[in-house]
Amino acid sequence: MSFKKTLLFGAAILATGLVSAQTTTRTPFYESFTSSTCPPCLGGNIHLEGLFTAPENEGTFTSLKYQMSWPGTGDPYFTAEGGSRRSFYGIGGVPHLEIDGGFDSSPTSLDQDGMDAAAAVESPVELEAFFQVNEVTQTVTIQVDVTALQELESSGGLFLHCAIFEKLTTENVKTNGETEFEHVMKKMVPGLGGTYLGGLDEGEIVTIDLEHVFAGDYVLPPDATDPIDHDDDHSVEEFSDLGVVVWVQRSSTREVYQSAYATAGMSSIETNTIEAITQLSIYPNPTSDMALVTYSTIADAGNVTIAIYDNAGKLIKEELIANIGTETMTYNIDTENLDNGMYFVTLTTEQGKKTEKLSVMH
Repeated sequence: MSFKKTLLFGAAILATGLVSAQTTTRTPFYESFTSSTCPPCLGGNIHLEGLFTAPENEGTFTSLKYQMSWPGTGDPYFTAEGGSRRSFYGIGGVPHLEIDGGFDSSPTSLDQDGMDAAAAVESPVELEAFFQVNEVTQTVTIQVDVTALQELESSGGLFLHCAIFEKLTTENVKTNGETEFEHVMKKMVPGLGGTYLGGLDEGEIVTIDLEHVFAGDYVLPPDATDPIDHDDDHSVEEFSDLGVVVWVQRSSTREVYQSAYATAGMSSIETNTIEAITQLSIYPNPTSDMALVTYSTIADAGNVTIAIYDNAGKLIKEELIANIGTETMTYNIDTENLDNGMYFVTLTTEQGKKTEKLSVMH
């Protein structure tokens, strides 16, 4: 793990004339405590997933589910870290839902008004996160940028937490009738305690690099009485189905200031074995209506695919462009109808890819 702090707004104000925002939109963090041996959990998860999949909620939240060790012998995908997370909140029964460290009730008590209210809360923190999975080595590499929009005190313990989850599992079926389980927590990185941030000044960026190697082979414990030992085995059904969620939380109050899903394969943690793309720049940046992408490649780089993603990793636009050699090329991005926020422009060739951030501010 590496940890780096940098200053943000001083140079940005001089270059753009912009004044830093004091808050940003918060992405609420939904933590569910559930089990495949819990009959009421079936209805709780159906209710919750119904809200999560509603079109109006797309891209407005993050979700993580901890499979618990009871009732009975519990869910075979129970982990010691999930059990400790339950203890952190003092939870005594399942199903149970925490929203940004609060709510503290059954998921069936949540409705659309509750989701709207959670999404309307402002945050003093911005999060950007990226990850890559190497299926051969069973390694997950993660990079997180934490930006403080206001001064944040160190008292009460301010931490960045990170969890690797599997988007859909099916092998942990037990007795409650569920056959599919969404966003099941597999491993917290670097561990349960997270990464201590300390106090942050306004405009400060903390960059944290994390990595976890899943040891051994897949094992399905018979139940929760003998959970996965991460030093020896893992319970990942498909490494191609992994995701990462990160969140900033103050331990004393349990409040989650911000959360985000990590975007797969679009950051500086990507490495090009050949510098196939020799130039990539975007101007103006930030922009309101239009941005000009300027790029050039080596002669045999192959055709170029230009893709634009939003901050949640959703593909906004993609276009294939024939490569004409080393000549400098330009590409116009119409941003007039894009919402304010951070986007990522990725150029991909047969021999490598590069990504630049694009900020849209109307």
